[in-house]
Amino acid sequence: MTQSELFTVFPVFLLVDVSASMAGGPIEAVNKALPDIQNEMRVNPMVGEIARIGLTTFSDEARVVIPMCDLADAHLPELMVEGGTNFAAAFRGVRQAIESGLTSLPKGTPVYRPVVFFMSDGAHQSHDDWVAPLKELRDSGWKFAPEVVTFGFGQSQRESLQKIATRFAFEAKGDDTVNQVREIMSAIVRSIRTTSTSLADPSKAQGLYLDTPTETFTQLPTLTI
Repeated sequence: MTQSELFTVFPVFLLVDVSASMAGGPIEAVNKALPDIQNEMRVNPMVGEIARIGLTTFSDEARVVIPMCDLADAHLPELMVEGGTNFAAAFRGVRQAIESGLTSLPKGTPVYRPVVFFMSDGAHQSHDDWVAPLKELRDSGWKFAPEVVTFGFGQSQRESLQKIATRFAFEAKGDDTVNQVREIMSAIVRSIRTTSTSLADPSKAQGLYLDTPTETFTQLPTLTI
């Protein structure tokens, strides 16, 4: 395949809270949803050709659980809950995952702007300052600076979601955290599917597509950091 024949890659990074508050139903809902994303890669060739998915989890520390890859062929580990909630570690970890993933692509591979889907059910609990790592992640001078979309549920703090997002911040409605996680993961699957399908035809490309119905999500205005 020549450089001109290379598909333009759509890099997607899931940044998922696995702190202790995710125990039980919420983490089980995430684990049940991951195969849905993988299945999308398998049954929809257009999506599978373009989308490359990575998964980073965070609690006290961040872990690159699935390096950016063609998820159709990847092993899906079972996510386990860990300790506290450290946003600073999350942003450092996903930045490293983006850097490693995109520099590992064959030379000359064209790439769309990466997207990070951040989801959390709580507040930052560490003494680490999370604003500086977030600014590094979103630094416009970094060639891989991603779009960051935030999804909050449970006891998440609205102001944090608004500051972390580049343009799009959402709060899941309702009190059932398991259902909230399901709705968030479904929204992410729809976004990957529709955005990838759009990007496959440059004449119809509309950029990042988000399907977040108002009966399920409240869209929040973003705040500067």
